[in-house]
Amino acid sequence: MALSQDFEARRRERLKQQHKKREREKRIQRILLIVAVAVLAFILIFNIVRCAKKPAEPTNLPITTQLPYNADDADAKFDPSIPKPKAGRNSYLDIIKDSGQTGHVYLTFDNGPSEDVTPAILDVLRKYNVKATFFMNGSDIKDNPYLCTRAIEEGHLVLPLSKSGNADILYADKTTFMDEVEETYNLIAENTPDGKKPVKIYRFLGGGYENTSFGAEKQRYKDDLAENGYYYCDWNASVGDSNTGRTPEQLLNYFKTNEPDLNNLVIQLNNKESNTATPKMLGNLIEYLLDKDFIFSRLDEIEFINEIEYEDDEAVFEEDADVEDDDDSERPTKKPTSTAKPDSTKKPTSTPKATQKPASTPKATQKPSTTQTQKPVAVTLPPQTATLPPSGGNEIDTE
Repeated sequence: MALSQDFEARRRERLKQQHKKREREKRIQRILLIVAVAVLAFILIFNIVRCAKKPAEPTNLPITTQLPYNADDADAKFDPSIPKPKAGRNSYLDIIKDSGQTGHVYLTFDNGPSEDVTPAILDVLRKYNVKATFFMNGSDIKDNPYLCTRAIEEGHLVLPLSKSGNADILYADKTTFMDEVEETYNLIAENTPDGKKPVKIYRFLGGGYENTSFGAEKQRYKDDLAENGYYYCDWNASVGDSNTGRTPEQLLNYFKTNEPDLNNLVIQLNNKESNTATPKMLGNLIEYLLDKDFIFSRLDEIEFINEIEYEDDEAVFEEDADVEDDDDSERPTKKPTSTAKPDSTKKPTSTPKATQKPASTPKATQKPSTTQTQKPVAVTLPPQTATLPPSGGNEIDTE
């Protein structure tokens, strides 16, 4: 009987120790699980906080950064392909037309930036890896400076439109006009990383054509812009006025109906707070142009390969013996307006092809090549008669 009781006591003690061991193992497992969950939660929270503080990096790197420009600095670095303009020769549409490039499209957005429209436009451009040019108002930049900075950081070109966004104030007199242009230009530089200044290209609020509101004043101010180092850039294609309540489909159909038959297109779109249809139709417009093998570029991405330089109102021709004279149709069709005759001994035997497309046309997701084997000749073109915008161009708001 005593042996039986002793055996039972040992058995119970053994079971008790086993139970304690199992409980100890369970506690250790629970502790390890809690530690693992805590570590994962810490990593997750850390990444969320870091992403919230760090701005999202663009998937499409900019092709070029905005170029530093300081007219008062003799040592300022200039893009050799964009020479300083001269009075009567600062129409950027003419520069593009006679640049020798072909098959390029320049998307340009007027007004803004606005919280309701600009982010959506930038999202679409980023999706398609397309670079564009924004003409912004100083007052809107002050209200939304981060949108100006975002556009620049994502590789787009930002240029001045006006300070007030009011045509009556902007075109009141020469002093007010140039003050608004310069103040907006400097405001863009202030919101540019490293404070670099963009090239000096300006767009008239409402367009610079003579048949627009304040047309007479705009013609006088064109020479004032040249004196201050500015080109002016209108457009030769448009999606129409999206302030009229047109749907995205109607805007796209307007462009297709009025699309000009030109080598290069400068398309005007609107970036006002009320133009919510613009980003909704933008993707379809880009796909339509991609299907036609257009190359998307910023306005400062341009190569000057014409061989005529105008100095002191006399045309000077430079020889280029390396180019075959096999297509006279590629020569510039515009004649110098000067009555001075060029030296016939300096007339080139040929002119490089300007309208021939490259063997493989890059899509928007490919970077246009910016390298050159030979430094291009800087050109200042002669004055040319401005062409009127496509039908419906007068619909653009001047407010």
